Amino acid sequence: MDTTFKIDADLCKLSSWYFSVHWARLALEQRIEHCRELSLPTNYDEYQAQQLLDLEQFLKMSWDQWMDRIEASQAALEVK
Repeated sequence: MDTTFKIDADLCKLSSWYFSVHWARLALEQRIEHCRELSLPTNYDEYQAQQLLDLEQFLKMSWDQWMDRIEASQAALEVK
């Protein structure tokens, strides 16, 4: 018995954007730490990291809302 449900293409795009922003923020935070070790200024990078964090949180909330709608509106179909 297989159970499946259709995933909207927009949901896949949302997932890709979320993970892209997440990893970009992590890479930027590593760069900030490295620059601090070298006593280099990090003001611009810290600002950009905050912007990425805000975008990441927005995408995560959008993902959660989308998943809640899917859960409420679609049931898994049994495939024989």
